[in-house]
Amino acid sequence: MIIESSQHPRLLLVELNEFNPEYLRHMAEVMDLSNVRTLLRFQHARTTTNDFVEHQGLDPWVQWVGVHSGKPSEQHRVKRLGATRAQTFPQMWNAVADRGYSWGVWGVMNAPRGAASGGQFFMPDPWSFDERAHPEELNDLLALPRYAATNYLDVNYRSAFVGLMRWARYWAPPAHWPLLARFMIKTIHGVIVSGINVHTFVTLLDYLSVLYFVRLRNLGQPDLSVIFLNVIAHLQHQFWLDGDQLSPEMKLGLEVLDAILGMLFASRSANESILIMNGLKQENVGSKDSHVYRQTNPQEAIRALGVEGGIVEQCMTHDAHVLFDNSAEADLAERQLRRCVLSDGHEAFYVEREGPTRVFYQLAFEHKVADDTCLVCDNYSQPFFKVFQLVCKRTGAHVPDGDVFYDRISLPDELPNHEIFSHVLAHFPDKHIMRPA
Repeated sequence: MIIESSQHPRLLLVELNEFNPEYLRHMAEVMDLSNVRTLLRFQHARTTTNDFVEHQGLDPWVQWVGVHSGKPSEQHRVKRLGATRAQTFPQMWNAVADRGYSWGVWGVMNAPRGAASGGQFFMPDPWSFDERAHPEELNDLLALPRYAATNYLDVNYRSAFVGLMRWARYWAPPAHWPLLARFMIKTIHGVIVSGINVHTFVTLLDYLSVLYFVRLRNLGQPDLSVIFLNVIAHLQHQFWLDGDQLSPEMKLGLEVLDAILGMLFASRSANESILIMNGLKQENVGSKDSHVYRQTNPQEAIRALGVEGGIVEQCMTHDAHVLFDNSAEADLAERQLRRCVLSDGHEAFYVEREGPTRVFYQLAFEHKVADDTCLVCDNYSQPFFKVFQLVCKRTGAHVPDGDVFYDRISLPDELPNHEIFSHVLAHFPDKHIMRPA
């Protein structure tokens, strides 16, 4: 017989990127975060990965591909953020749809939508330039975050205004106003707590994401719901202080996290299972001399290095893809970037050829760069801080271990993180298979 509706499974997967459970446990007591405590009381499993080197596999844009595809990195072979076209294999939600179930996915990192079957809504991360949101009107909601995520150190006000107008157009229908009102109230509070800055923006973006995600879940009741949240990962990298110390940015982030979890928990149906995982977690490295730099204006930065003709797709921090019209331009750019060094003797860039007309580069150093340091490429020289800025002294770094907190689903005590895929799939029996009475 066919599976009865009373056995119909539902699952909420919360991808709370890189959170450190021990840090959250401590801060839940310091700040009395009741929903964080609820999260940490769920059953727990440890996840692992065979990737051990940051920026070369031990990164969220690699690990989440494994979770979504069920493949370890040596099989999926995705190393860089924004590489969604290379992922021709089914994603978790596509596999669930093949078994006859519906899905809704929001903000997932480095993931393609894939086949439309079963999909109620899909929102890509801001760096997946080849992906469009679904339904189509969600692209107006995506426009401003996508611009801000790649250009926040050097804002072109005309481009930002276009993104803002598209964002405002999305909120124009009165049906959206209650959510907008809640967001604006939280925005006022956020500005009071941590000021007007990119960190406040990132925190509030996650709050807005959950507001809208919960609305779509309530409307469509998808069988599989997935949401990606980056606020704690971002803040741990930059504001993870020792003991009970809290920066204004982290204080706001933890308050918003507790509110977010409360909304997600309240949205669960009576028998809905839940998984909350970090993909990989961070450890505190505040005592180490590790600094993060970023090009002020991605497009002007490569021109200042003598690279012509390329269009930059900026990644999250100190790396970018550069797209050229032909392979000859890409050849010249690759050679130019590989020859660059800092005047203090350090190699400037790690460079990787991604295809005939595509070059990837990232900064190859984390030491404190002196104010008078120059970038030197053959007989060309450019003051480093004319085109790059110090983003932060790093306080959190990736480690291979991860965590899953779960309820109403079975997991082993330890598993490779890509095997979450098979456990999620097992939660959804194939509706097309006839079972004997």
